[in-house]
This record gives sequence, C-alpha cells and structure tokens, in this order.
Amino acid sequence: MIRYGFILVFFIFGISSSNAQVNPDKVYDTMIHTVLMAPVGRPLDAPVLVLGNKESLQISFDDFKAQYQEYYYTVELVDSAWKSIDMLDFDYVKGFNQNKITQYSISSIATQQYFHYQFEFPNSFCSPKMSGNYILKVYLDNNKEHLVFTKRFFVVENLADLIATVQAPFDGSITKSHQKIKVAIDVKNIPNFQNDQLTIKVIQNNRYHDAKEIKNPSFIRGNILEFNNEADLLFPGGNEYRWLDLQSLSLRSDRVAAIENKSSVTTIILKPDFSRAEILYNNFHDLNGGFLIINTESLQNENQNDYASVVFSYVPKDRKPLLDKKLYLLGALTNNVLDQNAEMQFDVKQGAYQKRLMLKQGYYSYSYILRDRLEPNFMDDFVETEGSYSEAENNYMVLVYYHAPGTRNDQLIGFTGLNTKQN
Repeated sequence: MIRYGFILVFFIFGISSSNAQVNPDKVYDTMIHTVLMAPVGRPLDAPVLVLGNKESLQISFDDFKAQYQEYYYTVELVDSAWKSIDMLDFDYVKGFNQNKITQYSISSIATQQYFHYQFEFPNSFCSPKMSGNYILKVYLDNNKEHLVFTKRFFVVENLADLIATVQAPFDGSITKSHQKIKVAIDVKNIPNFQNDQLTIKVIQNNRYHDAKEIKNPSFIRGNILEFNNEADLLFPGGNEYRWLDLQSLSLRSDRVAAIENKSSVTTIILKPDFSRAEILYNNFHDLNGGFLIINTESLQNENQNDYASVVFSYVPKDRKPLLDKKLYLLGALTNNVLDQNAEMQFDVKQGAYQKRLMLKQGYYSYSYILRDRLEPNFMDDFVETEGSYSEAENNYMVLVYYHAPGTRNDQLIGFTGLNTKQN
C-alpha cells in the first residue's frame, strides 16, 4: 500500500494539469525588478536555445528586499499556445528540475539597495531533453506555490530547413504602412510528415501577445511548403522606437526634463511625448523595444547601477482623453505585455497620459500603442501614436511547430530571426 501510495502522489504532483493556462511572462512579487533572460553575451537577443548546443541563457533579477532569500527555479515544457501538457518532468528535463539559485551579489554605491541574483540555464544540474516552448518559474523557499516570476524561452531542434523574407504587401492601400513575411519550409527530414500537424508563428519585436499564426501553406512543391498568403503574416511597420538614456541619474540627457532628489528615490520626469503620425519617417538605429543595463558612472552594471522612478507622459490631440481607447507604453520595460502595468492613465490637470515606472540605469527604447476597447485590432496599433511605415526597421522571429502523431508535445522544429534592413 505504501508503494502504490507513493506512485499515486508522484503522478499527482509530477504531471502538469492538462490545458491549464500558465502566464509565461509575469512578475508576482512587487519587490522584484529588472528580470532579464537572454543568451549569454547577447542581451538583446530572444531567449532561444538549440537542443544539444552548448550555448546557455543568462537569467538575472534584482530583489528590493535587500536581504538574502532562498530562491529556486524549475522549468516546464508547454505546448505552442503556452498551455500545460500532461508530461512528467523527467520526460523533458535531464537532471534535477528543482534547483537553488546560489549566485548573488549585494548592491553597492546605489541608493536603492537590492540583492542581484543570476544563473545560467542549461547547466550541469538541469538541461532540456526535448524541443518546444518552456516556462522558467522562480519561486521562494523551495515552495512552488510561492511564485516570484515566470519567463518564457524556446528550445529548437533544427529538423526543418527554413527561409523567411520580408516583402511589401500586394494591397496598394497598405504597401507604405505594413510589412509581409514570406516563409518557405523544407520538411524532407521529418519522418511520416503530416501537413495538418504543422503550425507557423511569426513574432515582431518580441510582441508575443500579437504573434501571427498560420497552419495551411499557400503552395506545396514536393517537400517545400510555402506560406505566402497576403493576409496571414501581415504586420504594421510602425516606426523606429523612441529612446531614453538613463545611464546617468545626475546629468540630464536629451529626453529628461527634470531630476528630483527630494526623497530616497530619484525621480526623473521625462519631456512629454507627442504623436509622430504626421511626421516624415526618419530612419535611425534603435533597440526595437529592448533595453541595455549600462551606466557611465561605475564599473559593475549588475550591482552598482541605481534605480529611479521615471515618469512618462504622452500628450494626445487637444490634450483630451482618447475616448473608448486604451493607451499603452510598450517595450521590454513593460515586459512587452499590454496589461495594467503598461496601461497609461489620463491626468486631467496635465492634459496628458502618464505612467510611472521604477527603472534601473540603462538605455531604453519604447513606443506607444493605442487600442480600441471594444474592437481591438493590432493592425492599427501605431496609426495615431507613432505612424506606420513599411520602411521601419523591425526584428521578426519565425517559429515552426510540429505535433507528431501519437505524441503529447509540440516540437519546435525550426527557427530563424530576420531583420527588415538585413533582409
């Protein structure tokens, strides 16, 4: 009886609940800031691993509790829609799937005290055995119910040869404002391949909430599947991202209107932003919504960079609120998620939308998205706030998923990244 009881408990706690929705990018603890995950040495790249490759991701975060905490992490393999699947940990993880974070440092010089934690994955204790979408979960005191944050990443096994290009739409009404992605896939290396089990997802500038998905190819030529439908992989070009230089919290950069040091936390008030919809497109290098943790005042960015309370302002036409619409501050600084943390609120006295964020010293890029409350359409995101131009420089991720017959997981069999200027 004891033996069977153990097996029952193992299966209850060892298998993910079927079809449960897990938030792949969320901070649950308000004391946790600047959660980062990127390939080691490439802080602006998407968190993508190649199965069996020796490269790893670096994960880091700051804890304002400013005293040592016992943090642990685990990883979960999910399906292509980021839902849990019925699989045991040891089916997709080699090693231990419950590991303590042991590397940390204490902030110095910075007024805002914090502990900086970081680690790399995969490592000698834990590594993925299968391709697909994964969610990293960091939790406190070895208690998986006490989640601190979650972060998504991808593991790819290159079974399909993949070519993707950026093209101008055929529709003359959007040729100057949108970009179309064409994808061709060679599936000759996939055993017993079935067309209806393939899914393509394309993501612009890490905007996962607006990923475009397509299942049916436009053409099939032998082993080559071509996805080139005019409406399926269409994206607004948008504009080059706005920028903010916070490398120094004592010197006013071009975008800073005022610096206040009236309390223990520095407040930085930015110059108001206005619509760029009627301004001619200007090509300049940006970070496509990303940011870099750097400074001009010390050597150790990880634990010597300070924090500031930064006030963003966007002034609408006639300084009146945009009725039946929501305005969002978009970029990695708001986790590229259109939620309450990114939504701006209208200040009647200022006649402007405002958002206050706690940001670490660095160089940031961001933009504004306007969405209808009743009929949201991401194709119109930038029309009023930024303008939308086909010449705009953007990054795209193309992900190819395959659900082999008789299996429970979605393999990630192909991946490529492309940039519109390097196309």
